[in-house]
Amino acid sequence: MKRKLSIFILSMVMFALLIPLTAIAAPPAIVDGAGYLTDTEIAELTAQLDRIRSQYNFDVAVYIEDTMSGYDAESTADDIYDYQGYGMGENYDGIMLYLSKNPRKYHYTTYGYGITVFTDRGLEYLDNKVLPYLQNDNYAAAIETYAETAEELLTYAAQGEPYNEKPEKDGTSKLMAIAAAILAPFGIAGIATGSKSKKMNTAVKQDYADSYMKQGSMNLTQSNDIFLYSVVNRTEKPKSDSSSSTHTSSSGRVHGGRGGSY
Repeated sequence: MKRKLSIFILSMVMFALLIPLTAIAAPPAIVDGAGYLTDTEIAELTAQLDRIRSQYNFDVAVYIEDTMSGYDAESTADDIYDYQGYGMGENYDGIMLYLSKNPRKYHYTTYGYGITVFTDRGLEYLDNKVLPYLQNDNYAAAIETYAETAEELLTYAAQGEPYNEKPEKDGTSKLMAIAAAILAPFGIAGIATGSKSKKMNTAVKQDYADSYMKQGSMNLTQSNDIFLYSVVNRTEKPKSDSSSSTHTSSSGRVHGGRGGSY
């Protein structure tokens, strides 16, 4: 009997060792430690985030604390992501929105492919969408908008163009078109007016002062060239459109991110 029991225990141990690490359950899409959301809201938002996670094999998560557990929002968000098993795939790709009730701080932390998807401009775009809801304490709407916008940026990246490249081009083209439409009438009017003024001007330009001087009235004995001033024009070096600011967390991993107060 003891021998059979030993064999059974040994078999169970070996079976456990054969289970791949990927089979370990991923952390929940939403952890609400501050009571910001109702049970119904958590269920609906979790379903939305899980669908995105499954479709893109990319972690999109939310972690809320009643009191910040770390030194600041950035380091806290990074440590939660690193040490609590967030990220999908072999490179732990993903983004996490961290919220602290006390103090009122938030931070997006990105890792792996998330740094490519959510560039600095991409995070700014995401922030502009989500932050107004956080400031109004509408947390369900903030997280829903976070999920929708994250999926939008994931779609851009899947097409080979992160957000900051494609929309910026479209916006620049529209701005140039509007400027051209406004300035064109002024340009046409200026050309017409200049043409008429040129016909009315009968004066002949004189390149030298000889015609205005009386002969023998001036004798030049010495001439000097005096340097008065110089003009230096400086042009700012353009920044890369696809840049992502990064930092190293306490675990030694490289993260991207953005955050502040709400």
